Amino acid sequence: MANSSALQNEVLDRVADDYEAAHTIASDIARDLGKAVSETEVKQALLALAHSGAVQAYVYDASAQRYRTVSPAEAEAAKEAWFMAVKGAKG
Repeated sequence: MANSSALQNEVLDRVADDYEAAHTIASDIARDLGKAVSETEVKQALLALAHSGAVQAYVYDASAQRYRTVSPAEAEAAKEAWFMAVKGAKG
């Protein structure tokens, strides 16, 4: 998926109502649309959406058994970041 805005729109649709991670979205796009997209491409789209304010980044805190918000920079550095659309974002 060469057009990054098309990929960002597809990714945003997939984080509209639940926490999602790059690996789940990449495999879902491949399954649903029959288009290969890498986990790295999806993560970059998620980070761009986080920087724009369309999605919030999270990491799962196992000790508290809940997701906690993190900045886009923290999400980029995290081993596994999760994302959810911000209320009012297209989805």
